[in-house]
Amino acid sequence: MSQRIFKLILVLMVFLFLTTAASALGYGSKVLPTDPDEAEALSPFFAGPEFAFIDLSNNGVFEPGDPVYLNINPSDGTVSENDVRITPFDTLAAGTQVQAADPDHDKILVRFGTYRYQAAELRYFDMDGDKSYSINDPVYLDFSPGEVSAGDVRITGYPGVSPLVGYEPATRVSDADPDSGKPTTTLPGVFGFYNFFGNVNNGGWAVYDGGDIIYLDTQYPFNTITVNDIRLSI
Repeated sequence: MSQRIFKLILVLMVFLFLTTAASALGYGSKVLPTDPDEAEALSPFFAGPEFAFIDLSNNGVFEPGDPVYLNINPSDGTVSENDVRITPFDTLAAGTQVQAADPDHDKILVRFGTYRYQAAELRYFDMDGDKSYSINDPVYLDFSPGEVSAGDVRITGYPGVSPLVGYEPATRVSDADPDSGKPTTTLPGVFGFYNFFGNVNNGGWAVYDGGDIIYLDTQYPFNTITVNDIRLSI
């Protein structure tokens, strides 16, 4: 077997391994010590992505049915290729990257915290009471910072009343849900991406592209996938 063919087979094996791992470790999951992506390098974004939403009814109010996105290039003001859905749009799942032919592509995005729109902040509920962010603490996109309230988006999900009855990532909180009213604390962290295909620009900087996986990098050492980091795309 030639060295070239051997390298091609090796690349394909790594690709299949990582894609299988990525499908098992989906959107909203936290990194555990035994996970295959733990300790891999993360690349920083040139400009920080921001949360935004589509005002479906165009009434100037963020409503429970309005889909939320991580806008990779906040200056463009629209749903663009490779932006990430934080909540589903139609049949397109949360955590998926936008493609050019998708029905939400090019729709206007509204940034949280601008004009009369409420702010959105990543916060966690200190479920085990240890006064720090840990593996069991559920994370929310919180629109009334300070406590979990109706309309907030679960980023990591909430365990619920039994192992069989839980609240999945990307679901929205209702008043009657068991996590409604729980106190929340700001979750420090930065967005980074795993440069799956190794794309770089002429300056040698990593380029975010289709297939790259976004993480919320929550603790030192930054720019490295560590335990408790959160997968925000699939």
